[in-house]
Amino acid sequence: MSISDRKPVKPRLKTPGRVLFRNIPLEFVQLKVGGGAKKSLNLELNLVPFIDFLIVLVVFLLMSFSASGELVKPHPDIEMPTAFNSQDLEEAPVISIDPRVVSVSGERVADTPTLLASPQVERIEPMIQFLEQRKRNWDTIYAGTNREFPGVVIVQADQDIDYLAIKKVMFSAAQAGYPNVSFAVNQGSSN
Repeated sequence: MSISDRKPVKPRLKTPGRVLFRNIPLEFVQLKVGGGAKKSLNLELNLVPFIDFLIVLVVFLLMSFSASGELVKPHPDIEMPTAFNSQDLEEAPVISIDPRVVSVSGERVADTPTLLASPQVERIEPMIQFLEQRKRNWDTIYAGTNREFPGVVIVQADQDIDYLAIKKVMFSAAQAGYPNVSFAVNQGSSN
């Protein structure tokens, strides 16, 4: 018999159906695929309500914090004066003057009794260096923008401090390029 004498063999066709994972000989796979398995105890977490909850939480936190905020942390040794007409402070270096030390943003720069020993208005060099460094940092951060350097410092002085110490601090701040001085006070009521 030659090859041309043979009858062509028709391929066997199978009826369509589920075939995915049918040839895996594991019983639990067969049950899962066949629909005979028990319901899974692992529940899926729907992320949409969770994301909505987080957005509401963030919006609530943003709304609950005021824009002005507390910029000046009260120094324990300073009793600030009370003022009836005041404005909110903006972010700036805080110069604290108490009966013992003068500090800028928490860093000691001079002793108050030493400042009061001389009646001449003199520069406080460590304070000027600190403020000039802060100004250079500001210039670096806002380089290329049209924001002008505000030159503001906040003075937090004890109400019983001699004015000579405050005058020397203000002079040194102006020498460092901070001509605008704001004083931190306790806000009093007008009644």
